[in-house]
Amino acid sequence: MYNYQHFDNLYNNTRKPPRSKKYQENQRPLRRVPESWLMLQKDPNSYVVKINRTEVARYYPPDSQGNYEVAIRGLYATYDIHLMYVFTHIHSCMPLTTTTGETVRVPLNPFYKDQEKDFSAVLCFNSSDQLVVEESWHSDVYRFASTDEDKAKRKALKAQLEAYITLQMFKLPTLKANVKVNDDQGGPFGEEQLNSSVRLEINSLFGAFTGDTSQVPEALNTPRFAQLFDEVSQDAFNMLASKRIYNEGNGSLFWKAQGYYGTKHPDEKADAQEKINDIINAITPDDHKKSLIARLMKYANLSKGSQKVALPQFSNTLPNRFHF
Repeated sequence: MYNYQHFDNLYNNTRKPPRSKKYQENQRPLRRVPESWLMLQKDPNSYVVKINRTEVARYYPPDSQGNYEVAIRGLYATYDIHLMYVFTHIHSCMPLTTTTGETVRVPLNPFYKDQEKDFSAVLCFNSSDQLVVEESWHSDVYRFASTDEDKAKRKALKAQLEAYITLQMFKLPTLKANVKVNDDQGGPFGEEQLNSSVRLEINSLFGAFTGDTSQVPEALNTPRFAQLFDEVSQDAFNMLASKRIYNEGNGSLFWKAQGYYGTKHPDEKADAQEKINDIINAITPDDHKKSLIARLMKYANLSKGSQKVALPQFSNTLPNRFHF
């Protein structure tokens, strides 16, 4: 990321647009003059970078030992995040080297005001542009940890649905015969393709679940629920198969089997389809059981813990998923 000296040079080497009324004497364009919403501003004791007319970073001058601070405000609009990186080289979870030689990650929580803070992070650097961890901080980010109550509810729900789940294991040949795979489900951020009305209905049925195995909700013992369960199981299997096929060739098996992008040769299409069938047939009952249970926990709102736990400041690594 850029330091104070970078913006000091940029300010002094860029003149105020003489014919524009959109800039004050202490303001300079970051790119083109008409783009006054991208601006560098000189305050009495700092330089301020503004993206979309919002302050995103404030650079304070170095002290007598060369140490300086950067105050950062995280963003949540995708294009603004991109521009922030272009003009400051700052981004959330960016790696920084500390004075001890370690590499740490800095998450930038855009909802810092909820924690009664003025910035997402205030970072202190020495004269070698190394992070001084003891003098720095960032707004908390969180993970959800499972409580004993969460674990008990999951266990109880699995016990109540054990018969349904076991039945689906016996139906695995039917699931394979009826499978529908596509890269929309298999690719990154792939989404289930279960009808939204079915999702809403099964969510409402799980809403009657209290976690007490002695009180089985009547709705979970009806023919309608059994039908819904079959649909959920098939969609969960479709998604599992789609992801395995996508991961096998980074999505290439799908377009090869459909003859896209120059793959017109019958043998190549047949080979791709055969590989897809082999991947589907290799799915075991245990594989499907894990996928199905994960889907059920999601519908019952039990897929993640309920206890919000702040992650440590300046960790070496961050989980794949964390929350603001």
